[in-house]
Amino acid sequence: MATESGPGSGYRSGFAPGLFAGQSMIVTGGGSGLGRCIAHELASLGADVALVGRTEAKLERVAGEIAADGGTARCWSTDIRDEDGVTATVGSILESTGPVSGLVNCAGGQFPAPLRDISLNGWNAVVANNMTGTFL
Repeated sequence: MATESGPGSGYRSGFAPGLFAGQSMIVTGGGSGLGRCIAHELASLGADVALVGRTEAKLERVAGEIAADGGTARCWSTDIRDEDGVTATVGSILESTGPVSGLVNCAGGQFPAPLRDISLNGWNAVVANNMTGTFL
């Protein structure tokens, strides 16, 4: 998969080159969607990006895209709804990267259905993913 921000893509960031050089940034939901795009942008600006998400294969793909563009990204697979998993992941990231300068929470989800068709369990899963995970 070609990266939208890579060389030859025509994309030009509005931020100063090297803006985040030497800084570590965490991006939850970094394996797809907005998280993927933000991870690419941060890496292109010099950040060492910690990609966090549930699906390791997606994270590895994005890390490969970033590396191909000359950036640095590493992967941590965890479910942000799991407090123990989040605690362990943050500890591992800090041990690996040192202090973290920024966090972008892009992990989230929903059910593609009208609200009246979503069960209480479904609702609780969305709240846990979109709100509780960010809190943790």
